[in-house]
Amino acid sequence: MKCNNCGALIQMNQKFCPNCGSPNVEFKKHIDDMEQYNKKFNSTRSKVIGNSRWFVKYIAPITALVITMTALTLAIIGKNSMIGYDIAKKNQQKYYSSHSDEIQTKLKLLLEAGDYATLYSMDYVGDCSIKDNDDKYAWNDFYNVAGDYVYIRKGIISMMERNNSSYYGDEYMNTISRAVADMEDIVSRRLNLSYHSVSKESIKYINDIYEKSHELLKAYCNLTDEDIAGLPDMSQADILTLITRRSFE
Repeated sequence: MKCNNCGALIQMNQKFCPNCGSPNVEFKKHIDDMEQYNKKFNSTRSKVIGNSRWFVKYIAPITALVITMTALTLAIIGKNSMIGYDIAKKNQQKYYSSHSDEIQTKLKLLLEAGDYATLYSMDYVGDCSIKDNDDKYAWNDFYNVAGDYVYIRKGIISMMERNNSSYYGDEYMNTISRAVADMEDIVSRRLNLSYHSVSKESIKYINDIYEKSHELLKAYCNLTDEDIAGLPDMSQADILTLITRRSFE
């Protein structure tokens, strides 16, 4: 813009003309407003800086101390919780040791009754399992297969309860196919390994679970006898595809 007096160039934020010194009348209000704004800004800035320095000097150390004390308290609580857990676990193991024969008898009764889900739960949650001449690994395959059986049942039941939800349906299909693939691997491959430690007594029950699982798949996932026969040679992805296709036929 130009000065009203001499015509020289003048900026809108200049109070006076740099050539003749005449007041910048046209933008006087704008210049006054900007001066007020700058005063308020500088005043606020000074307060913010002052408050920040006060915070750093007084509040920050207190905050750091509080955080440290909180972390220490949580660590103590966590340690005490772990101590309590360790004590409970030792007491449990002591009880198992002193009542070993009684516990093994009850576990065998559950085994004969075919209550594989309860046996799996007792082993998974309570670390209470069937022993075979003090070989703690001899029944591992049984418990793994029992776990697969439990997941197959849960997957089928959940799928039936939520049959209108495609998302949950996919999740349960994945659960079933993963359990089936693991079971097939154990029964068709691992049990036949010469160096693999497995209780001979457990094989009968593993086969029983294996057959029951196949019956579930035929009854609720519409698998055929031919499908069942081909499961050992299928990957988890192939099993998932098969179960999904059959379930919607």
